[in-house]
Amino acid sequence: MVNKVVEMNGKVRVDTQPPVSDFWFAQVDVRLGRIEFMVSRLEWQIWMIVCGCAGLLIFEIVKALSGRTL
Repeated sequence: MVNKVVEMNGKVRVDTQPPVSDFWFAQVDVRLGRIEFMVSRLEWQIWMIVCGCAGLLIFEIVKALSGRTL
């Protein structure tokens, strides 16, 4: 059997990353964006509840310390 491997001179082969599926990554980005939006909205709602409860607690403390009703 004859050796069929030959040397070829020409362009140097540059290793590039394989192409990615842009559509798939776009879908993942959209879903992650929606999840991040929901988490940030939930975070704001939690902060509003915490601040509201802290405000009510401060009013109750002032009411207890002053001895009168507000």
